Amino acid sequence: AQRVIEILEDAGVIQSRNSGKDNYVFAKMRYAKFVLISEIVITFIILNLIGVFALQISLLMTDEDIHISWMQSLYWAVQTTTTIGYGDISPPEGFRWFLLFYLAISTYAVGSALGKLRELSTKLESMRLLYAWQQQEASHAMLTDFSGKPDDVGQVDEEN
Repeated sequence: AQRVIEILEDAGVIQSRNSGKDNYVFAKMRYAKFVLISEIVITFIILNLIGVFALQISLLMTDEDIHISWMQSLYWAVQTTTTIGYGDISPPEGFRWFLLFYLAISTYAVGSALGKLRELSTKLESMRLLYAWQQQEASHAMLTDFSGKPDDVGQVDEEN
């Protein structure tokens, strides 16, 4: 009877007894991915918006004859935030002090994002391992291994 139930569960005819737990674990993993990736995306959007508005404000306050459109400002902010920095757009001279802080914060954000992605990978792997461990059933060999007793207790070594 137990084997019939297992076959029906494998075929998807009836719902597995552990499916609620499975769904919970997978939902938790999806949520962890979503939260981390959302945090990284929001951080980069905010950094880029700060760069765009700071560049446009510095253009309004400068006497230099530099014209940079909003799209070019966004392009500059994205390449600066991601530390690519082609150098094809030159901001005004007075903007250089802001750039020192902006580049430091942007470099930190890129490093932090890469670290968080690695942390996510490690966290998901540990969740998978924990789930796999919890799904294992105790077998005779496993119980023998954990008992701490050697297999040959009471046996005489006949080679001597």
